[in-house]
Amino acid sequence: MTDRPVRQPHDDADPAPAHALPLRCTLLDEDPAAIVRRYLADPLTGWSVGTYGAIAEFQYDADEPGLQVDLESMAVRTRRGALAIVSLDGVRPFALVGDGGRLREIAFCSGEHGARRATVTELDPLTFDVGIAAPHIDMLVRLRPDDALTAEALRAGSGHPLLAAGNPAGLAIARASPTRILASPVARIEVHQPIPPADGRSPEGPHTHLLPKLLAQGRAHPPGSPLPDGLYCGLSLYPRTRL
Repeated sequence: MTDRPVRQPHDDADPAPAHALPLRCTLLDEDPAAIVRRYLADPLTGWSVGTYGAIAEFQYDADEPGLQVDLESMAVRTRRGALAIVSLDGVRPFALVGDGGRLREIAFCSGEHGARRATVTELDPLTFDVGIAAPHIDMLVRLRPDDALTAEALRAGSGHPLLAAGNPAGLAIARASPTRILASPVARIEVHQPIPPADGRSPEGPHTHLLPKLLAQGRAHPPGSPLPDGLYCGLSLYPRTRL
């Protein structure tokens, strides 16, 4: 991508899968919980929670250490990250189908909003909202209990945009690589893996991206998305797709 913005804290190389050809959008009749449970049982399914310019991606390996799959509560935990359903009340699942009829994505959408914070905000002594100001997605970081230095920097940056000039929060997060959390009214993904260096690539499995120039456009959906206006995608799954 030739217009890639300057790398910022949380950036993890390439963003979520893009499709060159237009996608068709169809509302599915199936119960959203049944869809989630079916695909959650398949380790080849990719998942994401995010908005245009900020996203967390999740996938697990069937044999990875510490794996916990709970289909009843619709949650997966590994040492690298976690995915959990928050609520499927009022959620409408849409199939995004590509050329040739291939199912590319299922988007779980609702009209619910997030906190919409636009500045770094302390939620508790270890958890901070970094303030991406998206209508339906909150991006948080959770610090290690012994990381007083990063906590101090985030408190110093509270009340200001993360990427504002002179805000120490962004560099502190990049240095400490705390758990990143992207949460919607539908689902949340936690990423424990480290943020790669500026010249590095995203690790396999759970990882995050933050692309400020895209985020600044204020789009709920990527350009050309076939999803209906007035609905927000709180969770996406990508059938048998290694992210």
